[in-house]
Order: sequence, then structure tokens, then C-alpha cells
Amino acid sequence: MTAIFPIGATNQDPDSLKELASIARLITYARQSAKNLNAEFPVWCLDLALGAVLQEMYANGLQSSLLEEGADAANMAVAH
Repeated sequence: MTAIFPIGATNQDPDSLKELASIARLITYARQSAKNLNAEFPVWCLDLALGAVLQEMYANGLQSSLLEEGADAANMAVAH
């Protein structure tokens, strides 16, 4: 997934990032549940939703290196 963000990303308060992280965890849980049920379309939709939340977190000041580490950990968890 490739996205273009403005160079001067707006930094919001830490509470916004915490709320976005909570939403990301909820989506991740729902995605895993859908995957366990072999519900392919909901998994695809939740993948898109999770990507959008991660983009929003990045746009609001989350460092990209944290996203890459999280993606690596998520990919390993899904692979097992």
C-alpha cells in the first residue's frame, strides 16, 4: 500500500493517537475473527479499514518506523 502524505504532517494531541490505536486494535481483532470464520470479504474490508486508520495515525504524527515494525509483527502473527 502506497500513500502520499504532506511533508508537514499535522501533529495532534497524544489522546488522538491513543484513540486511533484503540480503533486499530478493534479492527485487528475483528479481522482475525473474520479470518477464523473464512469470511473473505469482511477480511478484505477490515484490511482496508486498518490501512486507513494506520494512514491517519501516520498523518497525525506517528513515526513511520513504528508502522513498519507493527506491520512486521502483524504479518508474523497472521502467518502462524
